Amino acid sequence: MNITEAGVVNSPSESGTNDNPCFNDTQLKETFLMRRTTATTDYLKECMGTALLELMKEKPIEKISIEEMTAKADVGRSTYFRYFKSKDEVLSFKITCLWKRFSDEHGATNFATGSYDGIRLFFEFCLSTRPICDLLYSADCQYVILNFYLQEAASIVANADAKTHYFIQFITYGLFGLMNAWVLRGYKETPQEMAQIVCDWEASSEEK
Repeated sequence: MNITEAGVVNSPSESGTNDNPCFNDTQLKETFLMRRTTATTDYLKECMGTALLELMKEKPIEKISIEEMTAKADVGRSTYFRYFKSKDEVLSFKITCLWKRFSDEHGATNFATGSYDGIRLFFEFCLSTRPICDLLYSADCQYVILNFYLQEAASIVANADAKTHYFIQFITYGLFGLMNAWVLRGYKETPQEMAQIVCDWEASSEEK
């Protein structure tokens, strides 16, 4: 499967994949097509997120129409209605895409586990996306970031016992509150300092 620099997935005929004898197997063909469709769909969905953020620099999100957003993203309106129920979901998906690339590059663990490295990388991610965070805050859309956190936490709590479930929710909402205060204070502390603050709190509570 080939993906161009623009993020568009070439079809088998375009990339020469049809010449590969392994694609004579029906199951492999189906797997290839499924992956191709997923990659293309995610690319188009992220394009809408990028377009929406660009438009938010010009006007309030409530004044941005679906037509404006999809036109700027160069996708059809039907694509939006097929995958999203609101512009908030578009923004959350964009943040999720950014987090996936960041976590792949840095080997980040799920920040909701509460480990030092997970929390440090969480704040490093926030700092690396500061222009987007600042834009969301200026538009009073910081709740979109919380929605993203909750989606990430959901991957852990799905099959967790009650104690773990409550702990993950506590960490997730707590980190959002901490991040919120950090942003409003102007990102004064480093990600390492923020992670140490959390770990010191945990150590102090264990001693008691």
